[in-house]
Amino acid sequence: MGKADELDLVCDACGSDILGEDININSSLAKCNNCQRVFSIKEDHFFNEERVGRPEMIMPEGTDVLQLSNSLDIRLDWLKSYARGTLGFLTFFTVLWNGILAMFGAGALLSGSFTSLGFMSIHILVGLGLIYFLAMVYLNYTDIIVTSSHITISHRPIKSPFQKSKQIDVRDIDQLYVSKYVSSTTNGKPNYAYALYAILKTNSRKIKLVKGMNLETQLYLEQEIERFLKIEDRAVSGSIKG
Repeated sequence: MGKADELDLVCDACGSDILGEDININSSLAKCNNCQRVFSIKEDHFFNEERVGRPEMIMPEGTDVLQLSNSLDIRLDWLKSYARGTLGFLTFFTVLWNGILAMFGAGALLSGSFTSLGFMSIHILVGLGLIYFLAMVYLNYTDIIVTSSHITISHRPIKSPFQKSKQIDVRDIDQLYVSKYVSSTTNGKPNYAYALYAILKTNSRKIKLVKGMNLETQLYLEQEIERFLKIEDRAVSGSIKG
């Protein structure tokens, strides 16, 4: 049954029931089939109940959702869910760093200066780390499976030492919220990213569930998981709302 069929509206002019086929959710308009009056339903309590207290987040790019009666399965494509500005800089910097290293390394090999390669070893390791991380961003996806008992989060196909799989008992969760954190620094200035956090009932401890995705994706995750688990959204210090 669609939402339009559940509104249970009556015409305020003649008192007749408004049929589901005479309600347009997209335009927020309804038409009385008896007196032909057209009126707005934006102020209707049922129509607005999901938007009270926070904006409604639509499904962002790179997100796939399958909701069943007993589970909520969300898959995030890292490439499409990553912050575009950060992704562009990361790609450019990785190519530039490793390109320069390749030039110097080729020169050292051709000249027989193997000692220079030893001095470059740390830079080479950094370059390989950048390639590894960039490969994760371009190829990985995150699966978030929510049931009445647990939230299970896993990342694949490339394993990440910085984002490990985890499972949380939903009975321990008091609240979910999105906040920013310092992901790195550039010339002493902090670079911020966004993460979805859970506040646990035990000692109000906070744990990071999903990090690195853009703000729209994190807010959508918070909205859908809270809705599925029937967690009432409350204001949290430092949280970001859409």
